[in-house]
Amino acid sequence: MAQQADGSRQSPSTTPSAIGPTARPAPPPRPGVSLSVPPPITAAVVPPGTARLSRSLWVASFVAGIAVVVFGFLGRDAHFERLKGVIGGMVPDGDAQAVEGSTAVVFLGSLAMIALVVAMEAVLLAVLFKRRVWARWTLAPLVLLHAVVTVITADFVVAPGPDGVLATVLLAAQFILAAAGLILLFFPSTTAWLLSEKYSERLSERPA
Repeated sequence: MAQQADGSRQSPSTTPSAIGPTARPAPPPRPGVSLSVPPPITAAVVPPGTARLSRSLWVASFVAGIAVVVFGFLGRDAHFERLKGVIGGMVPDGDAQAVEGSTAVVFLGSLAMIALVVAMEAVLLAVLFKRRVWARWTLAPLVLLHAVVTVITADFVVAPGPDGVLATVLLAAQFILAAAGLILLFFPSTTAWLLSEKYSERLSERPA
């Protein structure tokens, strides 16, 4: 303890030295507690085996339908000559140019109908595999339309005799595969997988 000039003693200073250890900084304030609950993370649900088999059958049906359109278009000259005789027999006094135009409209229109059915089925199948139940019910009447289109266009895109065997097999396979794929979409396992989307949406909408 230091002694001053008047003889009194000076008490040691309690102020920390400038060269001494510095005080530890206060910790940052904690963030406030949020009362909002984050939405649950939806797990990816793998389609069951019946749904995957149905998709494979649908894809095979699309391939068969596209093959009918491609082979028919490549062999359109032979089909035009055959259909000219058919349409010319129906309208014996018709103009040759009009008969040729009608033949092109009938044949190419038949191919367009087949391609349109394939496109609509493919779009609905893609929507269905996003677990949209309504797409399954839309596919059901579309398959019936598919059958009607097959019956109507078969006379125009299938040549008589051995030349038309391939087109006949492809048209039949297209419809049979589509019908089988539709039936598998109504199996219980596929139905449960489709309805799981609605169940997960209800869980996410449930208040905390």
